[in-house]
Amino acid sequence: MKLNKCALSLTLAFACAGVQAEAQYPSQAVRLIVPFPPGSSSDVTARAVAQKIAGPLGQPVVVENRPGAMGGIGMQAVARSKPDGHTLVVGTVSTTVVPPIISKSVPVDLFKDFTPVATMANTPLLLTVPQDSPFGSVADLVAAAKKTPKSLTYGSSAGLYRIAMEAVNSSAGIDLLGVPFTSPPQALTELLAGRLTVNPDALGAVGPMLQAKRVRALAVLGSNRTPSLPDVPTMQELGFKGFAFNGWLGVLAPAGTPQPVIERLHKEIAKAVATPDIQALYTRLGMEATVLSPQAYGEEMRKDAAKYKAVAQQAGIEKE
Repeated sequence: MKLNKCALSLTLAFACAGVQAEAQYPSQAVRLIVPFPPGSSSDVTARAVAQKIAGPLGQPVVVENRPGAMGGIGMQAVARSKPDGHTLVVGTVSTTVVPPIISKSVPVDLFKDFTPVATMANTPLLLTVPQDSPFGSVADLVAAAKKTPKSLTYGSSAGLYRIAMEAVNSSAGIDLLGVPFTSPPQALTELLAGRLTVNPDALGAVGPMLQAKRVRALAVLGSNRTPSLPDVPTMQELGFKGFAFNGWLGVLAPAGTPQPVIERLHKEIAKAVATPDIQALYTRLGMEATVLSPQAYGEEMRKDAAKYKAVAQQAGIEKE
């Protein structure tokens, strides 16, 4: 009986601590670190959502840009922060699950150092070519690549893009050569200049070039067609069985952040994403609103990590 009373006391103590943490949070300004340069779609999205959640939280939400090292600089800063919900980071596939797959020196452990809060959006990815490209379809591209191996190129400007294109190589039995770039805008510039054969890119980044008819989309790299380009097929529809590479944007907190704080942040982010002006922003940026729960977000990251690791191993991608 004494043991039961003790267990009950501990349970009540933990419950009270959780309630107290939620009641006192936030007690100061919240920092939202973006591991990308100012003006990027991730930065624009983060600033819009930060502004929305500041009011309900009752404290400023300050966006801080810390680009570099495949997102490692910003991720490390948050991993080392006090786990109280006052320092958060915006994560993408290329800054969370991909770095350990392609790099020997990653300063953080995604699944030990962070707690998922919420996804904010999906970012559809496209396989694009210059408007005057001789390739009118993925089939044309594959045929040419088989005819002249190692003569065609793709832009490798983000970890996810590289893995997706190596999956194309493996699935089609071709050898498109990856040309490394430090940022997607650089790869897009080279595509427009005709110095790249094809380029994987986010819809939001390449959207203006599509509208201006300077590039064409051969396929969607994700699992579903995107509403803004209803006539562009997915790679799966073109015969690439199981092919699905989706970009996403989310928020993570340091590991050990109290669960009531995580739940409060998730609730406010979900409410912000559902507002008409954020929805309109997403439409302009070529993004799709998707808010996963902390648990579902964690499961998504683990699933992506396992999948992309298998792709990298099959493609023979060595850690650098």
